[in-house]
Parts: sequence; structure tokens; C-alpha cells
Amino acid sequence: MFVYIFKNSIFATVKSFSERFARLFVVNGYFSKIALATVIGFVTGLVAVAFHYGLEFANKLVRMPWVGEGALPWWSFAAMPTVGGLVVGLLIYRVARAPEAAGQGTDNMIRSFHYQGGKIRARVAPVKFITSIITLSTGGSAGYEGPITQIGSGVASTLSSLFKMPQSLRRQFTLAGTAAGLGAIFKAPLAGALTSVEVLYREDFESNAFVTSIVSSVVAFTVYIATVGTAPAIAGVPAFPLTNGIELLACAVLGVICFPFSYLYVRCYSESESRFARWKMPDWLKPAVGGAFISVIILAYPEVAGGGFEFIGEIMSGLVPHTVWGVFLLLAIAVAKIVATAFTVGSGGSGGVFGPSLFIGGVLGAMFAGICELLFPGTVRAPEMFILVGMAAFFAGAAKAPIAGVVMVCEMTGSYSLLPGLMIAAVMHIAFSRPWSIYKSQVLNKFVSPAHKSDMDVDVLGVMTVGDVIEPCEMKTLKANESLTEVLKFVDFNYVYPVYEGDNYIGLLDMSIVKTAYISSPDLIQHLLISDCTVKAPMLTTSMDLHTALKMFVRTAMPELCVKNADGEVIGVLSHAALFKAYDRTVKQELR
Repeated sequence: MFVYIFKNSIFATVKSFSERFARLFVVNGYFSKIALATVIGFVTGLVAVAFHYGLEFANKLVRMPWVGEGALPWWSFAAMPTVGGLVVGLLIYRVARAPEAAGQGTDNMIRSFHYQGGKIRARVAPVKFITSIITLSTGGSAGYEGPITQIGSGVASTLSSLFKMPQSLRRQFTLAGTAAGLGAIFKAPLAGALTSVEVLYREDFESNAFVTSIVSSVVAFTVYIATVGTAPAIAGVPAFPLTNGIELLACAVLGVICFPFSYLYVRCYSESESRFARWKMPDWLKPAVGGAFISVIILAYPEVAGGGFEFIGEIMSGLVPHTVWGVFLLLAIAVAKIVATAFTVGSGGSGGVFGPSLFIGGVLGAMFAGICELLFPGTVRAPEMFILVGMAAFFAGAAKAPIAGVVMVCEMTGSYSLLPGLMIAAVMHIAFSRPWSIYKSQVLNKFVSPAHKSDMDVDVLGVMTVGDVIEPCEMKTLKANESLTEVLKFVDFNYVYPVYEGDNYIGLLDMSIVKTAYISSPDLIQHLLISDCTVKAPMLTTSMDLHTALKMFVRTAMPELCVKNADGEVIGVLSHAALFKAYDRTVKQELR
């Protein structure tokens, strides 16, 4: 007994302390938000370091049979994407049961922000960590940013839940986690913060999260470079001269050339994802099937395996000559990367689509450089500049993030001399590719985002629906011609009942009339029908907003009204009290 009381006392003390500690961060204050953003950045930075070394170790381990004496023939490595896909599928769907970890992480983060209040299950981050390393090390065509984006946002969501943050702040810190992951893994703190607030919308950005995203990104970047080193993510980039007029025109042309390829990229990925979703096979097997397709592609174009940034370094060094053959080779590699990424991520493999977009853009830039040298030799002072221009332009147009794409390439390469050319190419690509985006959960702007629906309408009831509030239950219906005395044997005086005449709804049985009849004329009850005690009352629908529902309550003076679904079936009731409880709960949640 004493041990039981002692345990309860300890538990109560710890719970009381955690609640008081959590309240420090629930306050929507400037310094408390910066403090939590710092914690998120520090933790995510450590995770990024672990991801870097974990991937490095996994790459060495997986490629060991193809290195040194007695190495296997190079073409046999093509079987590894299938093996990796099978392991990833089993881990996600059978072991961890976390389907959110499948596919691209950035889009999952965007969906969580807009539709789930920034909430991400705690198990998603470790599952994404492991499965992404497996996907990339076994040759899957994907990027680093998807995993680290979802991992960082998962860390932030878990911490926000621990400190009992309201939805508005949890969304904000989810973006801070995203910024921290990107800023660290790409050694690009400013681009990480910009990407996190810009990638949510096609024509807008989340300005109120910029400060916390900057803080978390810088902290994560500092932690990461303290361990990994300060060399740019893409090293060996020469010092390019500032672009002149002719080169700016060429950059604009390259931006236009990128748009059909970004359309192909988005279409291939979307088609792959939808087809794999429709296939009648176990979900855990789909990444292995996608890996089998990649195995075939790798046999012809081994450059598309993994992240591919090593190949970008090679073409930057001029290892692909400016010849007709070189141009067609680069074109084939770009298309192969598009298809391989669609199979990897679209089938449920764990990875991102941002990294491959940089690869594709860089290869297209190298192809354009070759074309310029073949047609106008010597006109461009440093043709390799188009590799960087292509990277920025392609990502900016595919993701609808022009500022983030330009700054990301500058920080990843440590070169800002091409900034004017990068910007003009990015703008030209976006001008031609506005209808599509690689992130299907993106919305146009804040006005159409579910995350900001209460900000756009001061009438909170006007943006909430009856379906958001009611709890469906089994409803008993009454017939108008039934005897009241027979019905009263099994009905409860505390509930309302819909009354039908044939197939037509005519109103509700008004228990106040029944009670009055009992008191004033008890003998009369035997002669009454249900229709005699029925009042006309409208039926609510699940899609109806609560403001309209409130007007109906006022007009009918009924304490409860029945609710029907889209098929016309009665599925429950909404009470006057429940409506106002929902209003009070939402206001507290949004304004806290």
C-alpha cells in the first residue's frame, strides 16, 4: 500500500512539473518561440549528422562486394534496388506500420501542415531515417531532403506535442524542423529557412514562420558543420565571372528549355504514384517492384543510382565533352533520372524529389552548355556555369519556390557570382510551368489553405461544418400514422426522433407537446398519433456550416436537430449545446 501511494505521489509530482514546464512554451511569446526553435535545430542537427554518417557507412557496406580483389562485376549491382525496395517495404508496412514514411517526405510534411495541424506521429522520424538510408545506399533514385525534411518536422511535431502546443504554433515549429533539416544536410541555412516557408504554396509563403525557421536552420547548420566540415555540399565549383548580357539571355533560354522536362518529371512521378496505388498487390511489395524497374535503368545508366551529386561534380570538371554524342548522352541521363525517381519514390520507396530535381537541372544545364559550344563556340566565357543555372531553374519551376531554389544553389556551391542568371532562369521556368508542381499537396496561397481558414473568416462558425462536430450514431425513425401510446413504450423523453410520412421527412416528435398532453389531458394520449405531436423542423446536412445551422436553431427553437448525410440517411443529431462547445473549443485553440 505504501509503495502504491509513493508511486502515485511521484507520478503526480512529475506530471505537475511537466505541465508547469510546458506552459512556459505554450505562451505565444517571441523569446519562448526562439528557445524552442533552438532546441529543434539542435536536435535536428544531431539527427542530420547521424544521417550523414549512417548513409556513408551504409554505402560502404552495400558496395563492399564490388570493391577490391575478387569484386563482383559492376552490372550485378543493378539487383540492389530491388533488394532495398523489399527491405524498405517490409519495414514500413509490416514492422513499423507507418505508411506515412513511404514516398517523398517533403510532400508529406506539406500535407501535415495544411490538413493535419502539423501533427506527425513520433514513430515516423526513426522509420524514415532507416528506410531512407536503405533506399539511397542500395541505388534508389531519390534525394536526401525528403527524409531529412520529414525527420526534422517529425522531431518538431513531437516536441510541440510534448509542450502541448496549439495547432497554429505546432504548424510553425513543424516548418522550423523542416528548415533545420534542409539547412543542415545541404549546408545552406538561409535556403533551408526559405524553402520551408515557400514550398507550402505556389504563389505565397508562410511569413510568420520565417523567424523560427531561420533560428532552427542556423543552429542545425552549426551543429552539422562542426562535425561534418565546412566544405560546400557541391565542392570544386570554379569562380565564375558575373554574367553579361548575352549570358543572361542564354540563362533565360535555359529556363524555358527546362519547362517541358519539369512537366515530364511531374507527370511521370504522378502517374507512377497513382498506378502503384491502384495495383492489387501488397503495399510492402510495391517498393521492390519499383526497385526492379530501376535495376533495368541502372544497367544502361548507372549515373542515376542514389543521389547522383558525384556525377554533377564530374560534369562540372568537364569529363563529358562538348560533342553531339555528349549532348545526347546527357539528355538520355536526364530522362533516365526522371523515370528512375518516379519508380523509386512513386512505388513507396523512402526518399525525396528535391535532390533529383537538382540533378536533372544540372544535367540539362550541362547539355545546354554543350549545345552552346557546338553552335556558338567561345560566346559563353564559362559554359559550365549553366550546370548551376539549370539546377536552380529546374527546382524553382518544379517546386514553385524561385527564391529558395536560387539561394539553395548559391549556398550549396559557395558561389554567388551567378545570382542574376540564376534568378532570370528560375523566373522564366516558372512563367511556363505554373499549372503543375512536384508537390501535389501544395495549395495556391493562404486563402485556400485549410490551415488558415479561420484567419480568412472572422466568423469561426462559418468555416466549420456540421460534419466536423457531430458524432454519428444509429437513429430510430418514427412513422406519422403510428399511435403515440405505442411509440412511448420504447422512446426516451430526452431525445428527438425524426418523423416520416411514407418516404418523406415531415419533422421531429416534440417531446414538450407530449409532456403537456400527459399533464393536461391524460386520456387524450390514447387517441393521438405521432403526426399530432410533430413539429416542422429542418434536417441539417453534414456539409452545412455551423453558422447556417445556428440560424435554424434560432428559427425553430429546438434544442436538437437531426443530421443527414449526402445519401439522405439520418446519421445523428446536433444539439445547440454541442454547437457552442465546438465554437468555444475552436476559438481557444486558434487564439491561444
